[in-house]
Amino acid sequence: MAFDSVCGVEIVSCPPMTAGGLAVTIRTRGNIPVLVGPSCMFELTPGDIRESWETACSLRAEVAGAMVAELAHRLCGELADCEGEEGHLASEAAACLFLAIRHRNLPLEDTLRGCRITFDDRRRAEMVERLPG
Repeated sequence: MAFDSVCGVEIVSCPPMTAGGLAVTIRTRGNIPVLVGPSCMFELTPGDIRESWETACSLRAEVAGAMVAELAHRLCGELADCEGEEGHLASEAAACLFLAIRHRNLPLEDTLRGCRITFDDRRRAEMVERLPG
């Protein structure tokens, strides 16, 4: 069954340089901006990225898929209810980001240049879309 982007909810994104604002400032420092929901932005350092990616790569793609579905489902609920403190959201969002990239077997560097993860809770499936810029 195909992914229905109309039913999907954007949960995590890595704004590209062309997004402007804080994303540019974060990227200029050599870090990756990550936006959770509409307003919680944090940054991943190269060390964070290396550690998270090594952990995600140690999993089979199917296991990463099951884990990303669970995390994305939880994030959808937290974002809809405006629950969750920023540190907790950031931790779950980072894990969701790397697991989704691993599950879809996407190239890490290219995907982190700009992407959006949308989750269809009915189908328990994520979609990772590359963003231009």
